[in-house]
Amino acid sequence: MISRSSEDRNLCDEYARLGLEAEMFSTDRYHESTNYTKGNFQRNHQQNREDVFKALNRGVDLIIVDNTNISLWEMWPYIHMGMRQGDYYITMMELPKGYPQNYISINKLYRCCQGNIPKRKFRSFEARWEDAYNIWHVLNDSYSINRWEQREEEWNVQ
Repeated sequence: MISRSSEDRNLCDEYARLGLEAEMFSTDRYHESTNYTKGNFQRNHQQNREDVFKALNRGVDLIIVDNTNISLWEMWPYIHMGMRQGDYYITMMELPKGYPQNYISINKLYRCCQGNIPKRKFRSFEARWEDAYNIWHVLNDSYSINRWEQREEEWNVQ
């Protein structure tokens, strides 16, 4: 899969030098050890959400979620968790910086993932792309709220 950015690793290292705890979470970590199937894909994302929830509850100082989020509903659980925790400043970053000038072609993404994700899936990602303007845009998205409202995952228990 695509490796985590060096900026994220540098930020974690900088926090560690200050004696603060920083953790990076990526669903790609789970994808690397499973075959690409819809069931594994969904389970891997659920595991990542659970790991982030546990880190929030432990009070980890910096939590980086390094996921490829295509739609607002994919971002919503992480932002919702952070807001509910109350102690976190949340920011979203779109990578690669400079997109669309630094556009990564589907063929390049396919090669980076060593063919584990079919090209048709990358095309569907591209077609589903939604711009996220800020955290409020994500949190107030009615489709995201409806999608997650009844979802029974540990992080979503009121």
